[in-house]
Amino acid sequence: MPRAALAAVPEAELQARASRHLQTREKAVALFARRGFAQVGLRELAGHLGIQAGSIYNHIESKQALLFELIESLHLELLGIVTQPVRSARSAEKRLNELIAAHLDLHRAKGDFFRVAEHEFHCLEAAHQAAILVLRRRYETHLIKLLGPLGLSTDATLALTTVRTFLCLLNNLPAWTEEAGLDAATYRALMHNIALGAVKGALSKPPL
Repeated sequence: MPRAALAAVPEAELQARASRHLQTREKAVALFARRGFAQVGLRELAGHLGIQAGSIYNHIESKQALLFELIESLHLELLGIVTQPVRSARSAEKRLNELIAAHLDLHRAKGDFFRVAEHEFHCLEAAHQAAILVLRRRYETHLIKLLGPLGLSTDATLALTTVRTFLCLLNNLPAWTEEAGLDAATYRALMHNIALGAVKGALSKPPL
């Protein structure tokens, strides 16, 4: 919609549209996480969103564009997490703990987004994959800067491998485990300690 036309829309209507768009994303990501992107046809997607199949393109540009939007939105949020601690004046270890906590909190709030980002990335078309990889590389670069003072290897290949392995753990750890009767606080602390212990172990010098 042109900016001039958009400016003429009442604020309440803009908020309602934004709310509907958010609901569409949340319903779609839940379906893709449960069924798999490739297994979901437009008719099933429309039914899940509560709209007529013939009007689905009034709500989304395309199924492919919707998948890209879902994965991109998660990576932008993750990038916001990693850049905030780096700008902080607190110690590197304090910032690392903050990053782990924020990452796990986001996973708890948006578990389906993580599942789709991890398992459906290959379904994106090449241009969309390239755009997501740019965001991933930016995240990795910031994390390398954060971990540098904590003993991250100065060897570029080893440092990048360490960071990518750590991110894989953060992105998947909550999905690999179940709370198994633990209260939320205990489970969260356990996940945090596992992630922190893993990265500290990777940063330690190998035994002679």
